Amino acid sequence: MNNSSFGLKPKITHAGTIARDCLAPAQRGSVLAAFSKAIYLQPEVGELFLITTEEAPMHRRGAQTPSPLPNLTAGSPYQVIGNTLIFDHTFKYEMKQVTEWREPCSDQVLNAAALYSRVNTFFMSLDYSHARGFGIFIPSILSLNHETPADLVPELSDSVLRYTRPYVMSMARICLDHQLDRISESADALIGFGAGLTPSGDDFLGGMLFAIKTVQFNYPDLLLTNFALDMESFHSRTNLISFTLLNDLANGHAIAPLHHIINSIINRKDPDLNDPSVSHLTQVGHSTGWDLLTGLLVGLLTIYRSHYLIPSLQFANSMEI
Repeated sequence: MNNSSFGLKPKITHAGTIARDCLAPAQRGSVLAAFSKAIYLQPEVGELFLITTEEAPMHRRGAQTPSPLPNLTAGSPYQVIGNTLIFDHTFKYEMKQVTEWREPCSDQVLNAAALYSRVNTFFMSLDYSHARGFGIFIPSILSLNHETPADLVPELSDSVLRYTRPYVMSMARICLDHQLDRISESADALIGFGAGLTPSGDDFLGGMLFAIKTVQFNYPDLLLTNFALDMESFHSRTNLISFTLLNDLANGHAIAPLHHIINSIINRKDPDLNDPSVSHLTQVGHSTGWDLLTGLLVGLLTIYRSHYLIPSLQFANSMEI
């Protein structure tokens, strides 16, 4: 393995706040897992971070390179010497000009009374014809009301989706009705469930908790203080990478497009109809982006009050899945 296989002088161009700290001089550690589009690294001192290609969305734990990723194996050592990241004593990334990426925030928050309409309008406007994973549940979630909920999901051949559908719909009802004593019930059934590095159940819960955390921060008067889960209880229920990213989401830290989407929803300004964030999000993983988006919607249901109905049943019934 050498740099000549990947062009001249591979370099790191962008790094999130955690990744930048982990790439400081004298840092060292080992590869936790390596894939074609992401390398996950565990420092000897510090937090898990990753290196991705530029096609991947930024995250506070992420560092980006325009070069193809090297072929590494789990356990391969790395060290930072000066402005150079070195793997296996042979492959090197230059880090002389690294731009720090910080999570975007909204400084002009929409009035809470208008948030209900904005959330509804945003999710009604999306195209679900190519939804994957938990995304196929969104029309049914949008159709929820307190008397005649509609199940708009066709028969499912996917065993994961068949198993998770009642728990996803239950969590939507829990958030809509503020049934705080039941939130852990559905979460326990979903954590770690599904295939891939970040199972669909984890991604969905992460999107939901990210939405709730964002609403709690920006709208403290809505009194959502009791919407919380014991995250440490999930540590042994899923893999380390997925748990770390899930815990980040629960604390308000997400990939860039998810930040842009929720900021667009809660921002006082009219949303940009040409914003590519939804497209960027839903292209993440096989279904990760859609699972996160579904969780985001469910978490935002906490802004509704039990006497409201979601006025989108007619819209959802007209959709083809």
